[in-house]
Amino acid sequence: MSQTLSLTLVDTKAQIALCHPLMQQLRPGLTEAQFVEQVMGQQHQGYQLLKGECAGKISGLAGFWVASKLAWGKHLYVDDLVTDENVRSNGVGAEMLNWLEHYAKDIHCAQIHLDSGVQRFLAHKFYLRAGFIIASHHFTKVL
Repeated sequence: MSQTLSLTLVDTKAQIALCHPLMQQLRPGLTEAQFVEQVMGQQHQGYQLLKGECAGKISGLAGFWVASKLAWGKHLYVDDLVTDENVRSNGVGAEMLNWLEHYAKDIHCAQIHLDSGVQRFLAHKFYLRAGFIIASHHFTKVL
């Protein structure tokens, strides 16, 4: 990136609302009101939203959880990761993943996990370059 990316955790209703236009690139079905309500509700359960901002513009978002499971131990799970389509391949996603990795290590997580839609080929290439492996298949049954 030619300019400095500022990474901060988002926690107020107003800050969350400002993130909605970018999150729509990943989750187009959510209105601003739904997005704000959902994030605020999830924050009470441990969800955190990382914002990457450059030159006053939100360039990336990463929603994540810290949890513990029998299969993975203490881990950081990336639920949402989006870089503004106008600045992709400029290092925003890499800087965000780097921040998440350092954060996970600082709080003694053993692993970082994420799921990615099977149609997101460019995202898969990015994750593989970032050192992730395809460790399993994720199955879903709509009820």
